[in-house]
Amino acid sequence: MGHLPVHLKAIVATAFYTGMRRGEILNLTWDKIDLGKRMIRLEAEDTKDGEPRYVPYPSELSATLEALPRGLHDNHVFLYKGQPVSDIRTGLRDGCRKADIPYGQKVKNGFVFHDLRHSYNTHMRKVGVAESVIMKITGHATRQMFDRYNTVDGEDARKAVDQLQGYFANVTQNVTQEART
Repeated sequence: MGHLPVHLKAIVATAFYTGMRRGEILNLTWDKIDLGKRMIRLEAEDTKDGEPRYVPYPSELSATLEALPRGLHDNHVFLYKGQPVSDIRTGLRDGCRKADIPYGQKVKNGFVFHDLRHSYNTHMRKVGVAESVIMKITGHATRQMFDRYNTVDGEDARKAVDQLQGYFANVTQNVTQEART
């Protein structure tokens, strides 16, 4: 984040904390945001699948959004030199280069903006949010699409084995106690 141009920081933060698509973010207008309720309301015409949805966001994003300047003649949330941001690739590529992060879809381990959507899905699952709720927030209509965005990593495998180990320890303790009685 520290290497991104100022106008991209809030856009990247919004993607990270909401899982919204790039187009949903870049076309976002102030009338769709309820700062008090920390909720973004997307109409059918705002979404890829043509379904309206509500996207809650955490307090970490509130200050970022509240600090954004309001355009005098434009209702868009994300502006660059007073105009709606329409392309983020150059700024994102330059920020990644400065941070020594590979950038690009065709680059090994390259970062692309859409990775933030994958990250959101994965983090929501890891904290225990029901998959049906995650799908509703992100607008995934099918389980297949959700699975594509949900990344199971080494940390997940370690947690699973630790849970199994705890289960075995509990079973062993119960068997030992029953043997004593």
